[in-house]
Amino acid sequence: MRYQQALAAALFAGAFLAACRKEPANEQPRITILSPSDYATITVPDTLSVTVEASDDIGLGTVHVSLYDANGIPAGSGASASLSGTSATATLHVPVVSEQIASGVYRLRATVSDGSLNGWDSRNLQVVGVPLRLRAVYALVEVGPGTLALYRTDSTGQTTLATTWPMALGGAAVSSAAQRLFIAGGSTGNLLALEPDGLGTSWQLPNQSAIGIPWFTSVDLCADGRLYVGMDDGTVRGYTALNGTGGTVAGLQEQFRAERCAVQDGLLAVVQRHFVTGERRLGLFHSLSGAMQGSMPLYLVPTGLFAAGDGHMLVFGNRNGQGRVQDIGLEGGSAWEMYAWSSEITAVERIADHTWAVALADGSLHRFNTAGGGSVPLATTPVLHTMAFDEVNGILYGGTDGQVLSIHPGNGSTLGSISVGGAVLRLLPLYNR
Repeated sequence: MRYQQALAAALFAGAFLAACRKEPANEQPRITILSPSDYATITVPDTLSVTVEASDDIGLGTVHVSLYDANGIPAGSGASASLSGTSATATLHVPVVSEQIASGVYRLRATVSDGSLNGWDSRNLQVVGVPLRLRAVYALVEVGPGTLALYRTDSTGQTTLATTWPMALGGAAVSSAAQRLFIAGGSTGNLLALEPDGLGTSWQLPNQSAIGIPWFTSVDLCADGRLYVGMDDGTVRGYTALNGTGGTVAGLQEQFRAERCAVQDGLLAVVQRHFVTGERRLGLFHSLSGAMQGSMPLYLVPTGLFAAGDGHMLVFGNRNGQGRVQDIGLEGGSAWEMYAWSSEITAVERIADHTWAVALADGSLHRFNTAGGGSVPLATTPVLHTMAFDEVNGILYGGTDGQVLSIHPGNGSTLGSISVGGAVLRLLPLYNR
């Protein structure tokens, strides 16, 4: 009996000790970037060869390397490989080819997994991007009642008719960062986000007009990179230019509809018009939450709305047969009229810091500077309906009836012209990024 008791105690003690014995803890895998070295330089386009050394106490799994910009956004898809054993050295090849990659300091990050834990290492790299270049200038042209045409002039100066739509123009914009063209119809025609190569539709918004009134009332790509769209339900909605994610940003005052939008210092400024009385107001909303920050009357018919920096907006427009520009302070709603022209403004475009090209109904083209508050007449042209500035080549484009003019912004001289089949309504320059 004593023997049996002793044997049972021994077995119990052995089982207890076995139960208390713990498995070794899984250690985090280790990885080191052997090359490239910190702050090495890579010039786009290129393939970045990344050599890593990794180890783990249990066994290695997947290693991945990616390049990130200063905002943590991947600059491409990166590269991955499967490793085996408890230690390994591998070289992965990361394509760095996109023209969307701008020059600057980027972060190269390598991660390794053993199936449950991850290890990582990183290096800073100096990336030299492809120089900014003009890919094309798109002209939206009214070629007949209810018919809209898109002309494309490429970087070699060749112009082609890209497509036509059976609709009037409700608004248009371009995003070089997202490589998207945005074309919206009025009472018919969806808002289309088009890929510039082949004009495939990346995403779209439906036109919900039921009584022949334009559904899309404004389309603006603003300084924060988002597309802001005014609609006939009295809302302004903000969308990510690349994929159309987003939704309602601001609900306007009752019976008002958006005509133009601009973003400055986290505020969305909306020129809005009462669809019965015609009264116009400038509404200020938080650009993300949509909370109204203020509203003030506008005593002119606007032709342009621009963020001017330091908490100010510039509104160009017409009143009593004259073109005028107002400086509006976003904090407190102060406003003062900076300048008045003797003829109405037909188009306005920023051509440099503090400097705008202003086209008038009498055919004169002026250069207006906010720093000095003066306007200098440059030249006489056909009446321009719209303008766009090519910041790479320093050319001002002007759209008129049947033509797109290339204009020297310094002296107003006409450098060339392109024939199109109707009145030019919008000009959209597209860059490589």
